[in-house]
Amino acid sequence: MEAASRPRKTVYMLPRGKALWLAIAVTAVVAGCATKSPEQPAARAAEPGAQAAVANESVASTGVTGLWEGTSTASCLPLQPDAHRCNAVDKITLRIFQKGSALNGDYTCATGTMDCRNTNTTGVIADGALHGDGVGLRIMLPDGSSCLFNGRPSQNTMTGSYFCMQGGGYIEQGRFRVDRSY
Repeated sequence: MEAASRPRKTVYMLPRGKALWLAIAVTAVVAGCATKSPEQPAARAAEPGAQAAVANESVASTGVTGLWEGTSTASCLPLQPDAHRCNAVDKITLRIFQKGSALNGDYTCATGTMDCRNTNTTGVIADGALHGDGVGLRIMLPDGSSCLFNGRPSQNTMTGSYFCMQGGGYIEQGRFRVDRSY
């Protein structure tokens, strides 16, 4: 008597290089989807006590509501997706509205030394908050990307860094400086 034949299972194997890239892509997507509210950078080196107290008191008493105008400057990193944007300077504005520690508002970008990334000239502050003496903003852009701006306001100036992502991977990072015009 002949044994019943079992259906054969077909196993598909990816070449080693493609499997590695697939694993990296899946990790990037999972890491991007797991991102929650913008985190604050580590505290800077200790400032003299009086200056730190004045800066904190100023932010606490005046808040961050207002129109902030300035520039963003893209970093130059190895394997940067848009290498041509190395040191690109764009003129930016952040119109911020504060209610308690929550922040919302909008973002605009205008050409500086280079066009705005992917010609994104507007954006919405979808999530923002005050964290101690720092500000964290998630800005959603029309092309589906988002940027996390983390800064420290001191009276009428705010400086910090930004990090932009799309599809689970980073696409640009840099620094910014804005001054409150009202």
